[in-house]
Amino acid sequence: MAYILEKTDRDLFYSRNDPKDRRLGELVHRGKMLSVRDSDVVIIGVPEDRGILANKGRAGAAKGPDDVRRRLYKLTPGFNMDLDRIKVIDAGNVSTKGLTLEEVHLALQEAVADAVSRGGIPLVIGGGHDLTYPGLAGLVQGAGLKKDSLGLINVDAHLDVRTDENGINSGASFYRALSQLPDKALSGSAFVEFAIQEPYNSPYYYNWVKKQGGSVFTLKEVSERVMESFIQALSMVSKKGHIVAISLDIDAVRSTEAPGASASNPSGLKAPELDKIAYLAG
Repeated sequence: MAYILEKTDRDLFYSRNDPKDRRLGELVHRGKMLSVRDSDVVIIGVPEDRGILANKGRAGAAKGPDDVRRRLYKLTPGFNMDLDRIKVIDAGNVSTKGLTLEEVHLALQEAVADAVSRGGIPLVIGGGHDLTYPGLAGLVQGAGLKKDSLGLINVDAHLDVRTDENGINSGASFYRALSQLPDKALSGSAFVEFAIQEPYNSPYYYNWVKKQGGSVFTLKEVSERVMESFIQALSMVSKKGHIVAISLDIDAVRSTEAPGASASNPSGLKAPELDKIAYLAG
């Protein structure tokens, strides 16, 4: 189906009006999908949280894309990052007006496929974690991926491999990825669940992931060596020719540092550890 991207509010692009102190709000381009070229990073927001409600979570994640931008665009690019050489385009938010959740998923899939087919690198900001599946489907579609050509890491407190037999929900993305992606682009051997918290997951779903050939790194296992563990996970999914996707659910971070998550809890990754993961993810 056709998709509509609503342009990001100009007021979110923060500036100090100081050429010696440029912020991301001045360096990220407020653009259109038509302007995407090879190796451009393309930010796509999806203000949608009905999948969370379907999984018995609480509303609020629909505000995520613009709230993330509001804080992200106040930051500097850091000391060693030259964003004059790396073009980042904020293409706006997928319009959800008048659409069912299924239609929002299809619209996101088409938007991601469009970005990838133009040579862009999509960065999708939700929204509920159910949005990971259409993002992956768009990647497969846009890049023309075939069997066993995708690697995937889910950084999350939860396994998210519930079925979607009763409809789309935020706990089913990786069940769908392993069983429904076109041309079986993802195999279990190229899938890693990272920083999973045992008390919040059923042994049934853990065993299901293992039966698919997937790997599970628990929070307990990675907590003392997060960077080394994530490098190991990357090596496991980065087979020859694989395109690698990373999915992050904010509830992987402990509640003192990410209190807005629907399923927040006191244990989890620390913010500096998430910084390391983001750095390694590119």
